[in-house]
Amino acid sequence: MDCIALFDSGNYANRVSRLFEMRGLNFPVISTPCRVSKSGCGYCLLFPEKYLSQVIEAGKACNCPVREIYRIIEEKERKKYIKIF
Repeated sequence: MDCIALFDSGNYANRVSRLFEMRGLNFPVISTPCRVSKSGCGYCLLFPEKYLSQVIEAGKACNCPVREIYRIIEEKERKKYIKIF
């Protein structure tokens, strides 16, 4: 199952994404869905849930802490977002 990690800025999301690229993992930076965005538009990191703890640790390591993480659940024609961090 996929998750999205929200950061305080798009630059933070890009920085964490680059850390994973150096490890050979491609976690894209995407637009934050309107249903979870609290400050208008923004960017977040899309990643498989099995990397949850690694994403949190990578954010801490590069001084780009994760603000929130949501699990993405596909329901019919819509996506549902469940806050897990």
